[in-house]
Amino acid sequence: MNDFEVSCLGKTAFPSRRAGRRRARQIRGEGGPDMRAYRCDWCLAVHIGHRPGHATYLRTGPHGPIHLTEYAQ
Repeated sequence: MNDFEVSCLGKTAFPSRRAGRRRARQIRGEGGPDMRAYRCDWCLAVHIGHRPGHATYLRTGPHGPIHLTEYAQ
């Protein structure tokens, strides 16, 4: 998997930061994780992702994402 696939594949590309921030607020309002909108260095679109320190899983692992609760054990 290359850097582009890790950064962009499967993520929603929002037309503006405003739209991304609106969706992040909506997710938080529904009880979801703390998200933020950011400009992607690869595709230059706006994506949303977890705020630093608020991720629920790590991307590394030979068998897919590793949940932080599993990683700590």
